[in-house]
Amino acid sequence: MPSKFDDIPLNEIKIDKFNVRKKEIQTGLDELKESIKVFGLMQPITVYFDSAKKVYVIIAGQRRFNTYVVLNEENPNEGYDIIEAKIIEEPKTEDLKKALSLTENVTQVQMQNTDVVKAVTDLYNTYRDYDIVQQEFGLTRYLVDKYVSLARLPERLVEAINEGEISPNTKAAENAAIRAVQSLNWTKNGDVEVEDVMEFAKEYAKGDIQKDTLDKEGKKGGTVAEIKARAAKKSVRELSKLKLSSEVFEKLSKISDQFSEKPEVRATSYIIRGVTDDYKQLSDSE
Repeated sequence: MPSKFDDIPLNEIKIDKFNVRKKEIQTGLDELKESIKVFGLMQPITVYFDSAKKVYVIIAGQRRFNTYVVLNEENPNEGYDIIEAKIIEEPKTEDLKKALSLTENVTQVQMQNTDVVKAVTDLYNTYRDYDIVQQEFGLTRYLVDKYVSLARLPERLVEAINEGEISPNTKAAENAAIRAVQSLNWTKNGDVEVEDVMEFAKEYAKGDIQKDTLDKEGKKGGTVAEIKARAAKKSVRELSKLKLSSEVFEKLSKISDQFSEKPEVRATSYIIRGVTDDYKQLSDSE
């Protein structure tokens, strides 16, 4: 299938309904945005021209396209209103469109996460400067902190993350391991056993108990079983009377999946945060 490359205005492009990327489309756009600002577009999107509708249709590169839309809104007249694209012939059938989208998405070669962690950590340890690391890698401060924390995890936890022992979701496993280490104050050659950290990380990954509650109880000390018992008593789970619109519930479910939590636990954290903030304002006004 012959192809060519060209710069195409964003307003002449639409997203194909056959694009196989349905999940996590918006996830990580801030990081991708910083990367594009630093390095430019490393890989063009793939499109075909719909002769009937007179528009270009995305086969692969939906997140890159969405990021350009955001960049153009935030930085008008800076060249983000056009995007480089690989233009292919229009696929003849709907099945071929879907198959081509799948091929384009699964064959993208990305830098291994372990390599990114090492590179970011080495640079941060050298300069101790977030701005330098951000300029070099196009990463947000949050990701720099995360990569540095990952590099400091005990080898057993890294192995558990890679093997899916903590959670089948790698991001959820990484976040759970980092929180468990910080909450239990694990240090190399310290009093806390790695296996205890592992057990606690699994509890974070389950999402049955609010993570903030686990954080607080973990810092108080005790065995993992004792910490879990205390946290469970403070965890509010009954939300049967709470009614949400379908739109809000769908958004809540997506957020919960991303943070590896149950929707009712995530909703409870929002309620507690809102009540706490409003109560503080109420107390300040009295």
